[in-house]
Amino acid sequence: MNKHDKNRVRGRAAVRWLIAAAFIAGVALSGLFAGMANRAGLFFLFLGTAASVLTGFSRSEIREAFRLAAGKSGTPEARREAASFWEAAARNAWALGVMGSLLNFTVVLGGGSGGIADISDRMIQSFIVTFYGLVLAVLLLVPAMKISGLAGNGEPGPGPRPSRGGPFLFERVTGYVLFAVVLGLTVLSLVRSVPPGGPLPAAEVMLHGPAALFIFGGSIALALFLGTGRGAWTFGFGMTGLAALFLGLIQTMFGFVHTDIKEISAAIAFIISSSLYALLGLVLVAAPLEDRKRPDGGDQPGRLSRVLWMAFPFVAFIFLVLSWILVITPMKRTG
Repeated sequence: MNKHDKNRVRGRAAVRWLIAAAFIAGVALSGLFAGMANRAGLFFLFLGTAASVLTGFSRSEIREAFRLAAGKSGTPEARREAASFWEAAARNAWALGVMGSLLNFTVVLGGGSGGIADISDRMIQSFIVTFYGLVLAVLLLVPAMKISGLAGNGEPGPGPRPSRGGPFLFERVTGYVLFAVVLGLTVLSLVRSVPPGGPLPAAEVMLHGPAALFIFGGSIALALFLGTGRGAWTFGFGMTGLAALFLGLIQTMFGFVHTDIKEISAAIAFIISSSLYALLGLVLVAAPLEDRKRPDGGDQPGRLSRVLWMAFPFVAFIFLVLSWILVITPMKRTG
């Protein structure tokens, strides 16, 4: 590629970004999405996504991914690895968007309210974070699709891409510490913004013993049975999370049959807690293990892993909507 072609590619990229920026600015100024701002959710989503990719990729891989996304040339192998990075970032953004909604919903549920209309409005605000995560995931998939479409076309690049050269301990530690800080600050900000006195304390949901035992115990058991494969943890957290959601739904049905509000509240807490724990396990344990490059060349996640990463956050969001319906639905005792 000569200098003229490179300038033309850069010019086209600049035009595309200007058009996208103009579209976003127009939508923002139109007022179409007025009232859909959630600062704590945006903070958690963007910084949480940045922290999560650090747990699975080295600094050199991240720099290379951004370089290729900017239109630079590279080897087919480098492009495949860069496409994997952007795909992983999009996957994490989608999962963290749903997790952000769960955190918001949990804090609102544990706070006081001025009536059913007030708490319903604040719960609906929680769902906006999932919308943020979906939009960010789509934006992050664009460079992944662009780079993967160019991978393997034989275009000469600048030369072989250097390998990792051993474990990237600094990136892993930084990613986990940053994620813990972001999670703590987000929860603290949400708790301060909501008055106490709600029907279900946030601490009771976030530190739910039965849900933690079910998710983490079940995931460890499944991973031990399946062996040391990287996909074992994705399968473990995904399947135990799905099982926990349906178990909570069955418990909720029994609560309605028994007209027992405490039983319904316990079931809702179990559903939300299980979703949180399973998403945390997928993002912080399973995904980094599958993102890390193996010496045998088996770098790509399996098809089942991809399905679980896409499906479980969606199912968790659907159950969160069901929980909202259960909260706002009045129940009268018979007899």
